[in-house]
Amino acid sequence: MIKQFLSFLLVLLSLPVFSAVTVTGRVLDSISQRPIEFVTVTVQNLTTDKTSGGALTNQDGVFNIASVASGEYELRISFVGYHPYSMQFTVEGSDVRLGDILVLENTTILQEVQVVGQGSQMRFDIDKRVFSVDQNIASSGGSATDVLENIPSVDVDGDGNISLRNNSSVEVWINGKPSGLTADNRAQILQQMPAENIEAIEIMTNPSAKYNPEGTAGIINLVMKKNRKSGYYGSVSAGLTMDKGKLGYNSGASINYNVGKFDMYANVGYRKINSSGGGFTERTNFNNGDTTVLTQVRSNSFDMSGLFFRSGIDYYIDAKNTVGIGWMGHFGTPRSISNTDYILKDKAANSILRDYSRKNNGSDSHRGFNINLYHKIDFDKNGSNLLTNIIYSKHGNSGEQTFTQEDKTILSNRQDITQNSDANSDGIEAKSDFTWKFNENNRLELGWSSRWNNRLGESKGFNNLENLPIDHYFNIFDYKEQIHALYATYGMRINNFSVQAGLRGEYFDYTSVSTPIEEEKKVEHRHYAIEPFPSVYLSYSLPRNSEIQLNYTRRINRPRGRSINPFKDYSDSTNISYGNPFLRPEISSAFELNYIKNWDNHTISSTLYYRFDNDEIERVSFMNNGIMESTFMNLTREHDYGLELISKNRLFKMLNLTSTLNLYYNRLDASVYQNELNPGITVNLPGIESFAWDARVIANLMFSPTFSGQITSRYRSAELTAQGERFARHSTDIGLRKTFFNRKLSAAFNVRDLFNTRGYKGTTWGEGFTQYSESRWRGRQFGLTLTYEFGNMKPKPSTRPRPEEMENGGEMDEMQ
Repeated sequence: MIKQFLSFLLVLLSLPVFSAVTVTGRVLDSISQRPIEFVTVTVQNLTTDKTSGGALTNQDGVFNIASVASGEYELRISFVGYHPYSMQFTVEGSDVRLGDILVLENTTILQEVQVVGQGSQMRFDIDKRVFSVDQNIASSGGSATDVLENIPSVDVDGDGNISLRNNSSVEVWINGKPSGLTADNRAQILQQMPAENIEAIEIMTNPSAKYNPEGTAGIINLVMKKNRKSGYYGSVSAGLTMDKGKLGYNSGASINYNVGKFDMYANVGYRKINSSGGGFTERTNFNNGDTTVLTQVRSNSFDMSGLFFRSGIDYYIDAKNTVGIGWMGHFGTPRSISNTDYILKDKAANSILRDYSRKNNGSDSHRGFNINLYHKIDFDKNGSNLLTNIIYSKHGNSGEQTFTQEDKTILSNRQDITQNSDANSDGIEAKSDFTWKFNENNRLELGWSSRWNNRLGESKGFNNLENLPIDHYFNIFDYKEQIHALYATYGMRINNFSVQAGLRGEYFDYTSVSTPIEEEKKVEHRHYAIEPFPSVYLSYSLPRNSEIQLNYTRRINRPRGRSINPFKDYSDSTNISYGNPFLRPEISSAFELNYIKNWDNHTISSTLYYRFDNDEIERVSFMNNGIMESTFMNLTREHDYGLELISKNRLFKMLNLTSTLNLYYNRLDASVYQNELNPGITVNLPGIESFAWDARVIANLMFSPTFSGQITSRYRSAELTAQGERFARHSTDIGLRKTFFNRKLSAAFNVRDLFNTRGYKGTTWGEGFTQYSESRWRGRQFGLTLTYEFGNMKPKPSTRPRPEEMENGGEMDEMQ
């Protein structure tokens, strides 16, 4: 594969440089002097009256239109809420730099037209894809989890676990920072975060060396709303949901106030969730010639009350210096009840060996906050700056579960157990990012960061029947880590060719201590010398508004939390799960080849990718004395090949389609698992080869300037796993939105899982057992949300520098 990559690179570099040039510029609001993102810019040939190219502006308001031949042209700019703009220019053989272009806001249109229903606007940068989701109807009144379900290549299961391109090793950030989100807590946090607070989703499948290299699949960054207009602007909302007759509700409020040298914002959202589901499992056990069948039928209900809030303030000291503070917090009280009936049969005799039932009643309380302090120095008008951040986060979760079991066949097997758990984590990060732009086509970036993270978890159990503690339920897990990193990247553009290369080095050290009562204390300490994480991005602009990109990165998945905590979870007495403290980090090398083609009303992106993982981390299941156990292990190697196709089409002026097709081929080498916690257990996993695919279509409809709709459908084929198969699944969401009173009031109605098909079905197999399972986490859900917007619609003059990158800690400012 490396030889093929180098051969393609040689061919790419040997391509002739076309005589056509690149037209660049930056679009700014004429009053606030701030860049405008997602503006449509086209170049019209005055001789042929045909469009010669076009682009959308990026977050800096910059556009690059490549491969424009010599001639006379007219530049046309259009964006809803602004007056159209045009200017004529001549191309004579060298790149055309149009500089800053000021466009005037059309306040009349802003008051008369509601811009809704057009779904995820899509932009492709050299190292990420950006989807604007602030007008997504299907997730209105929902959570961040509901928003992610509508993003191409992202999949969210019923437990809130997120995967990107069929890989669950993915990082989820908020405003360019991890913000304390981990695999253990992010499902709860994202379920509480209101969808209305999110402006865009950035997908980085191959992030550059500037970024934290965690997550072999890449990074999903949630960009929160933060209105920059001078004056004030805000909204209030309230909504209801209905799931199988259970009522839920939500409410929220936001305010942005910008005056003088201060920018201030605040958001708060409350959600009350009620849902119900169930499941079925049938496991066949083979033990020394005897065959038994264990059947489980489960019903469950879930409810949660949660609050999410954000606020911040930016202070512009002078034209070069800005300081600020931003923070967010959350707390919630989820509760769940499940009832499971078990029947164990002798298959040959068709006789019942055991008949019992188990009830799990759980309640939790989770809380957390994140604070970010920053100072930014602007050195010049080119964008050269130094940004320093200090970030602190703290999260905690306290829970209690009660397990009661009634046995109809063996009366003495009655159980009444309470398990308590308390988990807390905190972390601090200090970082500086320096950017020096020599000119529009050359940029150097240097940076440093240090992170210290601590996690402490305690669990204990109590036998309510005997009024005694249960020793094997007790455990204290203490985890401490520190990571120190340096990086450098350099990017340049020569005519139609762009290159960006970088190198990041990280030092990693951690200590984990597990303290049970019945066993010896387990201490694991590891440190890794400087690990290199290089990245290379190549981009070549082709004629007729198309582009080809080639990139390579090296990334890592460091196991943490539940995956390395050896404490055993007995909530399901027939399937005991625990972590593996001896897990090694998973290292990944990834290559991508992208082709992007733009037309006036159509965009298509095709990506061919290959990812090689060493020490792949997977969950494995096996039988131990007739009881199933599940833990994690390092497999040998995994090879992932894929083709991703994304198209965006505007049809008939009222229909906007975003379609995605992903094709996956996965090869997993054979592995032998030696259980280091129980040396007598060995699991042999045969190698597998699997092909799978998924498709997603988002249709946005504009019936009138004030009435819109959205339909989202997704399908995922059956796929093999290391120990089984997940069956095919599909779902559909719909939504409608109507605005009133000059767009100040809007009503959104949606139905999630219209055909009631969302759920899981699959099989698992191993030595001595086969198992079929199906489950549903919630049913068809109806929602209605009302939103009222207020504020002064006319911006006041402001010449302050733009602080977008300050809140996200400088992470998201990559060379375009």
